[in-house]
Amino acid sequence: MNDKYKENKPSGRPMAIRSFDSVSQNVLLQSMWIDRLITSMYVILSGTIIAISLAVLFGLNG
Repeated sequence: MNDKYKENKPSGRPMAIRSFDSVSQNVLLQSMWIDRLITSMYVILSGTIIAISLAVLFGLNG
């Protein structure tokens, strides 16, 4: 029989360091999510202001 786990080797690092790595990646992903949200809100707000400004400039009512 072929053992598929035969090549697995221990890393030698303590478990606390492994969990710290995953926690730091989690924090990084959360901050990236907030950055994307702020950027999206900025783009939407800028587009809305430009559209309203153009409507006022060309005298569109409605």
